[in-house]
Amino acid sequence: MHRLFRCGPCRQFTPDLVNFYNKMNSRRGKENQFEIVWVSRCRDVNSYGQYFTQMNWLALPPQEAMGQRGQMLSNKYKVKGIPSLVLLDEVGNVITLDGRNKIPADKAGIGFPWRNPVATLYITVVPKSLRLMIKTQIDGVKSQVLGVLKGAAGQKVTA
Repeated sequence: MHRLFRCGPCRQFTPDLVNFYNKMNSRRGKENQFEIVWVSRCRDVNSYGQYFTQMNWLALPPQEAMGQRGQMLSNKYKVKGIPSLVLLDEVGNVITLDGRNKIPADKAGIGFPWRNPVATLYITVVPKSLRLMIKTQIDGVKSQVLGVLKGAAGQKVTA
């Protein structure tokens, strides 16, 4: 997540991110093997437009990014500051919440995508279709457990 052009950390990180994005896609020999979806929490559309002109990747529309969806994503991925970079795998599992610090530490991308060795083994051994099915099942059980806990605590349960 990024903020205004005048944000020092964002201004400093964006060129590194652009270079890293281009390097990862060219290294793999195919465009869009590493994709970014930019979620800007800029406070106005003009700032969003000025900042986004530096980037050649996907973006959540500014109204959604600045609104409830952007806030939901910030909460889901525990965004504490800006800029923030969360890496997800092809089925939406978190690889790291610390991409912001990983890129400057590994500009060549030697360790990219910085997976935990156990996760790498799991991804290698378990087919994608089975990983998706497992994720769906776990998400369903998690929702049920949270619903029961919220109900027991007297909180409103939302689907």
